[in-house]
Amino acid sequence: MSSNTQPITIGVLALQGAFEEHQRSIESITSTNLIRTTQIRTPEQLANIDGIILPGGESTAMGLIGDSTTGLWDALRHFIRSGKPTWGTCAGMILLAERCVGTSAVITEGQSLIGGVDILVCRNYFGSQISSFEMGTPAPPRPAVSIEGLVDNDDDHVRPFPG
Repeated sequence: MSSNTQPITIGVLALQGAFEEHQRSIESITSTNLIRTTQIRTPEQLANIDGIILPGGESTAMGLIGDSTTGLWDALRHFIRSGKPTWGTCAGMILLAERCVGTSAVITEGQSLIGGVDILVCRNYFGSQISSFEMGTPAPPRPAVSIEGLVDNDDDHVRPFPG
């Protein structure tokens, strides 16, 4: 890293879920201090980052925690609208959706969303998380995890992805 190069700081939303795993993955891609990560739990912490990752976990829990954290959801919406890089995986993608359908036993007024990505997410389309499973796979033998599955969006009809 040259003396003129500033490190990039990537925030990882750390309300619930796989935030530590995302941090380790990002930090493992560089042997220099060019990329740093930090956990984000408050609106004020967003001012010190160049991009953010919303990790996988439980979108219901993240929504409930995020809504109760004063100003966090509004600050995240402003951060995303500013054009800074934003990436959501699994539950993070649900939070980034503009629209969401699907139910939860603890959500009475719909999933709390941050928005920013013009997509419709179907929560639990293939069943709840209890329906997820792990299985062995051939060559190379290592575990695989299915979380709800893939969806093929054909015009206005959403159906399970063929395969």
